[in-house]
Amino acid sequence: MSYPPPPHFPPQLPPQPPPRRHTTTALTRTLGVLFLVVLVGGYAAAVLLTRHIWDDREATRITYATVTSDGAPASADALVKVRDVVEKRLYGIGFSGSEVKIDNDTVVVTVPSRDPDTVRDIAMPGQLTIRPVVHAMAAKTGPQTPPPAPGATKPFPAQRISDEKELRQSTNPSIQILALQYQATRCGDEDALAGHDDPNLPLVTCSADGQTVYLLSKAVLSGTEISEADSGYNRDAGRYVVDVALTAAGTNTWSEFTSANIGAQTAFTLDSRVVSAPQIREAISGGQLQISGDFTAESARELAGILGSGSLPFSLSPESSADALLPATLIAKLLRVLVIAVGIGVLAITVTGAVYLVRRPATPHW
Repeated sequence: MSYPPPPHFPPQLPPQPPPRRHTTTALTRTLGVLFLVVLVGGYAAAVLLTRHIWDDREATRITYATVTSDGAPASADALVKVRDVVEKRLYGIGFSGSEVKIDNDTVVVTVPSRDPDTVRDIAMPGQLTIRPVVHAMAAKTGPQTPPPAPGATKPFPAQRISDEKELRQSTNPSIQILALQYQATRCGDEDALAGHDDPNLPLVTCSADGQTVYLLSKAVLSGTEISEADSGYNRDAGRYVVDVALTAAGTNTWSEFTSANIGAQTAFTLDSRVVSAPQIREAISGGQLQISGDFTAESARELAGILGSGSLPFSLSPESSADALLPATLIAKLLRVLVIAVGIGVLAITVTGAVYLVRRPATPHW
């Protein structure tokens, strides 16, 4: 007798817990909100501190008239050279973001400063010569306030410049004596011959401080023999100096001259005025010169910039100045891009974090 199989019952599984829901504790939510607040607040503070990068720069636009020694209009090539020289000078004194444009026969310079005097020296002719000293005497007017820099005031007429040359660059010894006596009474005045003297003729001129009058021989070196110039502080002399490196041709000329003139006094003239008159103590063959004088750190740096940039082919006379604006520098533009990129990142993180905190339910933290 057979019996039917027992009924089949499926195995009983233990009760399963309900599906877990991803939750956020109250502490985690608080920390997340605090992080987002700090992130947004920090970015807002950074934007506030760098708000100047969004502004154009305050500037001054100075218009210079071109003044040639013969009164003739400046050539196109000369104007291009002037632009290049002025740009180098501005870069040398820390105004690399300036603009220099040629407008017909005028030079328009826009510098990031509201004080035109900060760039007064860029209009200097910048003609350096090295001349042997023939005679030196004290000025009759005593110590003087340094005269205005060439180019800082209205130029002298061509006839006045011609008269100065005839008197102060004469090869006649009698006229040279008269010129010395006359020049000794006006060392405190602006020099009409500044930047216009002929390096191939003698020169009667004053020192930059207005205390000494010199009769100088024709130049043995000029600014065209300068390859570069820099300024620094000479600890041994206890003063600021300008170091000048000569070209190969200038090095040979200076070596031969110093070898043959040990013990002689030689003057460094800048735009017809003597800035330094040292005595040659030994032959100098390395092509390195050092100009010392009553320089400050700023004036030495400016002189080095003028000598290193070359001389102007003619004088510049300021006609007018006006307030202007210059676009932001390249660095400011890069900072703008960086701030915008960081802002996009901050926005993405903030939105993502906010959505995450809103969509996940919170459970109390025990």
